[in-house]
Amino acid sequence: MLIAIMLVVSSPLAGEKISFKISYNTASINKGDLNTWIDSYNNFWNDWQAISNGQLEGWINPFNYGPKYEVEIRIPLFAGIAFNLCGSHFKKAEEGTISFVHGTLVQTEKDFIRNEIQGIPIKIGVSYSLALPFSDKFHLFAGVGRHITFLKYKFNGDTELQIGQSMIYTLKRDYTYNSEALGFYATLGAEYDLIKQIAIVVEAEKVWSKADGFKGPYISDFYDPFENSRVVEEGKASLYFYEYKPRWNSTYYYSLTGNKVRPKDPEDYPVGIEEIKNIRQGEFNLGTFSFKIGIRFKF
Repeated sequence: MLIAIMLVVSSPLAGEKISFKISYNTASINKGDLNTWIDSYNNFWNDWQAISNGQLEGWINPFNYGPKYEVEIRIPLFAGIAFNLCGSHFKKAEEGTISFVHGTLVQTEKDFIRNEIQGIPIKIGVSYSLALPFSDKFHLFAGVGRHITFLKYKFNGDTELQIGQSMIYTLKRDYTYNSEALGFYATLGAEYDLIKQIAIVVEAEKVWSKADGFKGPYISDFYDPFENSRVVEEGKASLYFYEYKPRWNSTYYYSLTGNKVRPKDPEDYPVGIEEIKNIRQGEFNLGTFSFKIGIRFKF
């Protein structure tokens, strides 16, 4: 009983009604289906350049989410235990252009791709904070809870194939996907009171989270100069990830693309693809291990 009373009295939350923290999160997510596909797509063009003895310039840039700022509200409950609500926002885009000239055929191709991801991560959990006996300004804390992320992924593609001097085929694609991820987080850190109302905070955090089930609207615009026709298609697509083998090579490459239906037979395959295997929903791995530094304002 005496130990419990001492913990309550020594708790840094004993005289705190509410606190507000802003911190810089060093986490940088750069793995997952998106970059696996981008790396494979660049390899696809390198292999095609070698086989066709063509000239290749440019590449599609890999994706990196980068660090972000976070805000947190801590509401003390009792005996060092508090309710925590944290939120942040990130938006990042990467793009690239590939230019290819065939070695023997009179044709050139340009392929522009832009990937953009927006996310709103929210953390809801509880934490426990304890002042160390040798200094009432130095505190340790730990927390756990749910990690919820609302994601929007945009893909823009602009392809131009020129045959001879006048035959120019164009294909423009715009896809927008939405999804949510429900995961967990755990954090461990320390804070030091500079003055009564302001503290410096450092912490390490682990997040377990993965998003799939991406769906959303799309529009494609294809122009055929030979037929002098334009085909515009709109609808809703799901995001799929799979391995595919082109007709000109026995190597399998990765694809992350939107389809109205799950590809299951050659009629559903994109032009030029002979075989598809290991198909599943596209996934974004949001799991990280990060370090954060911030300032807490106590009221």
